[in-house]
Amino acid sequence: MMFRLRRLPTVKVLLGLAFLCLGFTACSRHGIKDRMAPEDRLVLADRLQSEDKCIRAVEQYEKLLSEFPTPQVAERARFNLAACHLDLEQYDLARTKFEDFVDSYPKSDMVDNALYMIGLSYMRAAPRPERDQTQTFKALNELSLLLREYPESDVRGVAEEAVTECRSKLAKKEYLAGRLYLNMKSFRSARVYFDSVIETYGDTPWAASALLLKGRSYAGQKRYEDARAAYQQVIDDFPGSEAGDKAAHEIRELEHVRPGGEDVESGK
Repeated sequence: MMFRLRRLPTVKVLLGLAFLCLGFTACSRHGIKDRMAPEDRLVLADRLQSEDKCIRAVEQYEKLLSEFPTPQVAERARFNLAACHLDLEQYDLARTKFEDFVDSYPKSDMVDNALYMIGLSYMRAAPRPERDQTQTFKALNELSLLLREYPESDVRGVAEEAVTECRSKLAKKEYLAGRLYLNMKSFRSARVYFDSVIETYGDTPWAASALLLKGRSYAGQKRYEDARAAYQQVIDDFPGSEAGDKAAHEIRELEHVRPGGEDVESGK
């Protein structure tokens, strides 16, 4: 994934890179000159990265940085080097390099992009929703920092999408935990998780399903009026949804239950 968001003013875009090694004897095994100007090597590394040849691009970026380039060339090279590691799924390394970039160039016009990439590295390293979501929480923190500190950023749109994805994943984890307790007939414990989804992640797709299962947890305790109320809330808050249709069905199933038939199970 190569970030071509801004070009540094001193970097010249060279045309015809195909002839770089023609007519020269000091070429590497890939047909690349061992010696070239830092600006030329940056263009070469960028081209390799754009062609998804990230391993070779990393070699060129690292070689460039060892040659004491100008600060502007180094800035661009360090950013794209970190992006290469992200493309190579080396998430910890990519994140470390982006963090170093932010520390080294706090006034760079690419800091906001670096923050986005840090959040992205956490997101991609996070496991499935059933497992520990520490990485997702960290991603959410980084992305929220970006949106707060750089409201006019050109990556705001994708950052907001990433925040939505993180919140949905965290909501799913809570929902799955609640469903597990519901299946175990531990109704009160189930509602703790369903309420977390409803109250904290009410804007995610999992809120309607959590509210539906909250109703079922009440029904499991024979708290039928509470169950009806939860089902009706699903219908009212999520009209036209699949969860709303299921809630309407659940209400019909409760029609034969007498209002006074509640029997709360202790300890559940």
